Amino acid sequence: MKNQQAIEHDWIIDEQELTLTFIVLAKVQTEQIIPLLQQIQMLYEKCGKDLYVQITETEFRKENEVVLRKWQQDLCQHIFILDVLKTKELPIFTRRHLKENFTIHSIQDLTSQEVASIQDGENVWFPTRYHPLRYEQIAQNSLILRDDNELIGWCIVVPATQQMLMYDNIFVKERYQSLARSLSLFLHAISMQIERTQMQYLTFVVDGQNERMLKVMQNKVHVPLIDYQKVTVYKFIN
Repeated sequence: MKNQQAIEHDWIIDEQELTLTFIVLAKVQTEQIIPLLQQIQMLYEKCGKDLYVQITETEFRKENEVVLRKWQQDLCQHIFILDVLKTKELPIFTRRHLKENFTIHSIQDLTSQEVASIQDGENVWFPTRYHPLRYEQIAQNSLILRDDNELIGWCIVVPATQQMLMYDNIFVKERYQSLARSLSLFLHAISMQIERTQMQYLTFVVDGQNERMLKVMQNKVHVPLIDYQKVTVYKFIN
């Protein structure tokens, strides 16, 4: 179902029993979001269903947050595509982030005891979203992180296209969590991508609530950035 009201953007509507979800087809500038939401509110707020609006932006500015009465963010994801060679050359990767007791290995080196620990640890020491063994296919640069002999994290990479890998799952145990350890896993995976594949690009998603990573991305990412999208779902609060 298409709608072309006074607003300049087309949208399609996914109508369910209790919800209407508006998927805006064209890319939206930040300053256009409030008028867009107000237009949809005016047309549909009395329809008797929960209203959701999915909007895509293409300009990366972390401070681009829309505040509007009666609308709240239900989901926000920043999707980056980077040039892998230029990413490896970023100054943030020139420092050694791991102490000697931390070691990085291929995910193929998981022991049977570590596999059992992962299976028993779902929703105990890591959320289901970060389960490293749920994939049908992973890239050869998928890695695990150990502290001495203890498995404490991983970086799972999956094929996205013939020219691009997706860095889909970077996780470190809570008591070990630091941006430095995640960056070290990321750098090792990038180095292996360069050495072992012909793939020129990488992609990953940063959750809108991950302020630390978004700050790093805003300060560092512009040189290797190939493409960017911010996908936000707004929910109407009646």
